[in-house]
Amino acid sequence: MKKKISFFITTFFCAVAAAQNVGIGTAVPESKLHVVDTVDVANGQSGAFVNIHNATLLSPTGTLSGIKFRLDGVNAGANARYKGGIFFEKTGSWGVGKLHFLTNNLGDNSSITTANARMTIAADGKVGIGNSSPSVSQLEVYAPTSIAQFLSSSGVNSTGISLSSPLSYTSALCFNLRYQSGYRFMGPGYGANITYNANNGTMFFSTSNTSGNSGDVALFNASSVVIDSNGYMGIGTSAPKAKLHVASSMVLGSSTTMPATGYMLSVNGKIIAEEVRVQLDANWPDYVFHKNYKLKPLDEVEDFINNNRHLPGIPSAKQVADDGLMLGDMQKRVMEKVEELTLYIIQLNKENKLLKQQVDELIRLQNAKK
Repeated sequence: MKKKISFFITTFFCAVAAAQNVGIGTAVPESKLHVVDTVDVANGQSGAFVNIHNATLLSPTGTLSGIKFRLDGVNAGANARYKGGIFFEKTGSWGVGKLHFLTNNLGDNSSITTANARMTIAADGKVGIGNSSPSVSQLEVYAPTSIAQFLSSSGVNSTGISLSSPLSYTSALCFNLRYQSGYRFMGPGYGANITYNANNGTMFFSTSNTSGNSGDVALFNASSVVIDSNGYMGIGTSAPKAKLHVASSMVLGSSTTMPATGYMLSVNGKIIAEEVRVQLDANWPDYVFHKNYKLKPLDEVEDFINNNRHLPGIPSAKQVADDGLMLGDMQKRVMEKVEELTLYIIQLNKENKLLKQQVDELIRLQNAKK
């Protein structure tokens, strides 16, 4: 029996201090119950519970209870403080409250407080990360201004998704980018982002025009695609003026070749439309009707046609086959020929009238001799 008692005392040393603190595994207990060892609580029937509270049903004045953690040995002694914990805070009647998960990242002798809450679960189940009072959505993630929240599947220095707020009125969804005094790559490769401006209701879709590695600064093709508050979409412009405003060249069709140089629209296929409006910068050929316009004699026109097989000022069949038609310019040239033709007809009409008068006079004279 003495051996059993001695074994029990040796293995589970228990001390009761003058202040009625109880120690298990320590002769100097620092709290009402101070255990220096691991604790195993088990109940094979209905589960095991550790009940922690700082009030009783008869005196329900407590508002905070929980577990605090510290690691002795690195800075042992009086400087060791509690740097992690789980607190339950009362916020309503009958003990309704929220659960805080806390850490303290200061390298000093300060301990955790509710101000160190990193994640909080509210009484209604809403979860806040960086927000100790979640109340709007089931998951609320807050961070200091302009600092992004990350989602990556491969760890540090890998591509992923981030959320940021570069300005107080903008928010951004970023791909392989994070915001830290400007956009930077999360991992190797290119990046992109979608930014919303709450001041004017405009959404920007942008891509980086260079690739990089983790931490490199990302340069953007600004205003790649923009949708404003009117629903106008701009490509290559930040201020669209129509439902679709393209401020650059465009290709329609399945062509894999580059668009023709110097043209805003390239179509690899046919076009059908009820109306096409061409507005030329050049003068319309009304200049043909000016008095100082030099109309070619028909003999010169005939010689040109015989030598070149097409009208003066009109491209040849080979030119059209090689270079195509400039629709607006061709309409202008055709109108020029129509107006020239009108002048030729007017001249011929005058000559015809004169000839008719002469013929009529000859007939009258002939009849007078009879």
